Amino acid sequence: MTVEELAKGLRLTPNAVRNQLRKLQDANFVVRSGSRPGVSKPSSLYSITLEGQVQFSTLYLPVLTEFLEVAEGQCSGRQLLKFMSDTGKSLAKRYPKPTGTLKNRMNAAARLLNGFGGIIDLETDNGAMVLRGFGCPLAALTSENAAACRVIEGLLTEYLSTRVATCCDLSAAPRCCFELTRGNKARSAVR
Repeated sequence: MTVEELAKGLRLTPNAVRNQLRKLQDANFVVRSGSRPGVSKPSSLYSITLEGQVQFSTLYLPVLTEFLEVAEGQCSGRQLLKFMSDTGKSLAKRYPKPTGTLKNRMNAAARLLNGFGGIIDLETDNGAMVLRGFGCPLAALTSENAAACRVIEGLLTEYLSTRVATCCDLSAAPRCCFELTRGNKARSAVR
């Protein structure tokens, strides 16, 4: 659509639409996709990008939640956990692995999770390095499907090239927790 078409449909001024389009373009949710002849000069056309469609869709969460419920009903517990962990490991391959000391890599992992919408800090707990969240980027899933935490556990294991165990708090306000202990003997517990 053109700025003028959007302005008319949204009952906004063209300048207000242009301002919002600039922000959406900066976020890569909208792109200029062509032009259409106008009264005095061609008008630019704007389209939603694939990233914008994904961001604005409300169907992903219900589909994924339902998928997990069906998978839980059809897989053994062990199969489901392996499937979820393998999903996370596969996802991790999309991101360049961090280098440096383990602490530097754990800080990189915290930044990665924060980029997904987590609020994650690196802490030391009884000699173990722990990525602890003040929320959960998968909270809508983990509140009903604890196995969803295993996706992030697998992602971190692959991303860090070392074993990480889930110690998430799945109470009414889910909080992420992923632990790496000395000697890499991590315990795995979901609370």
